[in-house]
Amino acid sequence: MRGILPRKIKGFRDLGPELTRVKWDIIHSASQIYRNYGFEHWDTPVIEYADCLGKYLPESDSVAEGVYSFQNPEKEPVYQTDGKELRDENDHVVMENHFLTLRYDLTAPLARVYAEKLWAQFLRNQVQENKTPLFRRYQYGPVYRFEHKLDPGRFREFWQLDFDTVGSDDVSVDAEACMILSDAMEALGLKRGDYLVKVNNRKLLKGFLYHLGIDTDEKEQTVLRVIDKVDKIGIQSMGEELGEGRMDVSGARIPGLGLDKTVIHQIMDFLQKFSDSEKRAHVLEALEKSGIMNQYTQEGIQELHRIDSTLKAIDFLEDRVIFSPSLVRGMGYYTGPVFEVESTQTFKDEKGRERRVGSICGGGRYDNLVKNLLGIKVPATGASIGVDRLAELLFLTNRLPSVTQPTGPVLVIVFDDELMPEYQVIARELRNKGVNTEVFYGFQRGLKKQLAYADQKNCPVAIMLGEDELKKGVVTVRDLRLGKEMSSEIANKDEWKKNAQFEVQRELLIDKIVSMI
Repeated sequence: MRGILPRKIKGFRDLGPELTRVKWDIIHSASQIYRNYGFEHWDTPVIEYADCLGKYLPESDSVAEGVYSFQNPEKEPVYQTDGKELRDENDHVVMENHFLTLRYDLTAPLARVYAEKLWAQFLRNQVQENKTPLFRRYQYGPVYRFEHKLDPGRFREFWQLDFDTVGSDDVSVDAEACMILSDAMEALGLKRGDYLVKVNNRKLLKGFLYHLGIDTDEKEQTVLRVIDKVDKIGIQSMGEELGEGRMDVSGARIPGLGLDKTVIHQIMDFLQKFSDSEKRAHVLEALEKSGIMNQYTQEGIQELHRIDSTLKAIDFLEDRVIFSPSLVRGMGYYTGPVFEVESTQTFKDEKGRERRVGSICGGGRYDNLVKNLLGIKVPATGASIGVDRLAELLFLTNRLPSVTQPTGPVLVIVFDDELMPEYQVIARELRNKGVNTEVFYGFQRGLKKQLAYADQKNCPVAIMLGEDELKKGVVTVRDLRLGKEMSSEIANKDEWKKNAQFEVQRELLIDKIVSMI
């Protein structure tokens, strides 16, 4: 007989109070930085139409690849590109069960929000390419990805914390993103030297590949998909996949692209050429002397110069932001500057080996995302902090923020079910005064058990009322905070109780508790 086993889905987690507090501290601290730069908080649904999200992850080719997707049980109209309902030869509206997708990031829903706001104007030809309204927002929330293979520290549900600027092609926005990421890391407790914001430009790599004869969008995207894997598979395996192919760690044969060996070596040399310790000016000088001076490379270098001058003006030096032409993350997705925050810290794994934390957040310019929905180019740039990954970093490196356990509610101890109405009256009166108050409803009604429960929830005060107190018109109050402070100094229980516990007249109880909180 089939049974029910209480269990979680792989890649999903239950978060207890401590980890939840750390997560919300990250969100609160970084959000404050975002607001400080003028971003407003938006939110979007967890489920979207698959075609509005681009149907699949940027590095995937299928609606079923990498996302949780399913068909809507409700039939809805199919629309034409002009927004009108599609009709069949009998003039009936074509209906279908559209694919729905759990959002896999927060950027694709942002593009849908922005496009939806402009849709009516777009249909009236009132929206011009590269002259679209400015929109700056930040957002946090869970995203979902179906990872076939779960590495340690990776999950299928995780939280992201994004900020994005849509409607500006000014490279100053990209420089600002570097500032925001730096300020956010330090607001979260990382110190200078604990992190580096690494910056590259998609146009540099595009120009370099064009120089090598990879001169069509199709060829470029094919090569970029392999180059994007370098952090996962290593530069040697990347080179093999660009050429004759390689063997995966699983034993599977990965077919190669068949590039010429000379071209492969030039790509590998380019990615290994630059050191992360170099000054930004030195990197720019080396790029200018590389001899690759086509349109794409010149634009990329010019944009990095502008970012550098903006950062230098406000003393954002190489201890915070560096240029790294070997940074290749998301190159098939981004269209200009690309950012990645790397932790320079190390930690000991369960076998005592020293490990690097690596990348903890990133972003870049993505001028084509809204184009998928509106058909016109809309400049946009932004970045995302992986909340769960950052929390893991802070945990592994003992840099958890000093998040104190929040003060719990006042606890009304329950001795007698017959007195429950009076307990509720006390709780109600306290809540009306703005004091969080809980009546104990557990099965175990012993005083020791209830006080242990109060200690677990960090309750500041316990209220005790039995038949004897009720007859005398008094209530016993125990100051749990004072009791904790005194416990290390006073060993005598009677003396401790004399200071931390007292009786108060019932009519004076509420004012007394309010004064204690």
